[in-house]
Amino acid sequence: MRTDLLQTLVAGNNVAERGKTGTTNSQYMQSLKLLYGELRAHKALLQCMYVVKIEDIFGNGPNIPWFKDKSLCYLVTEADMSLGSAEGESFYAGAYQAGYLTQKSSDDMDMTFIETINGRIAKSYIDCHKLAFNKDGTMNESKKYAFKLSVGLINPEKPNSEPVITASWLVGVKSARLEVSSTARSEIVKIPITFQKLRPLMFER
Repeated sequence: MRTDLLQTLVAGNNVAERGKTGTTNSQYMQSLKLLYGELRAHKALLQCMYVVKIEDIFGNGPNIPWFKDKSLCYLVTEADMSLGSAEGESFYAGAYQAGYLTQKSSDDMDMTFIETINGRIAKSYIDCHKLAFNKDGTMNESKKYAFKLSVGLINPEKPNSEPVITASWLVGVKSARLEVSSTARSEIVKIPITFQKLRPLMFER
């Protein structure tokens, strides 16, 4: 917000509170209109304009449905777009508490998929889960089950252009669940899936 606008708004508000009218109130309204115009010029992104990509960059599961059929990514109804996280510690300097960052950290991401009539989303999760865990209970190294997950926000005025905000991560599947109900006869089945970031930095290649 510009300083001159802020000063005019504060002055106009003080006059309005005292019940006065006249030139100052008129200036106050003009300033509000100008400020509204400046804010509106920024425009805004829409939550519903986004794109999701799931890519098998290491070739671990070429037959897994969401790697093989890219259209399944359009069944994502909700998605997180975590831009990074960090851990911190605090200390006391006299009577004041201060803090500082210690390291970057990995976190997880949640997405909700609409399930298909053939259960392809659940099968994708199960197959990716099997890539990480062996039948004898041992774990494979991360490269054998990792894949690339990307989320981007699209400019609603230019839907065919590149996303204005995009981020990618190396992830593995962490958890998923299905909810069923005998009374939800007209409700579609949705699967919330949690993806675990396998390293703290966003994907760069």
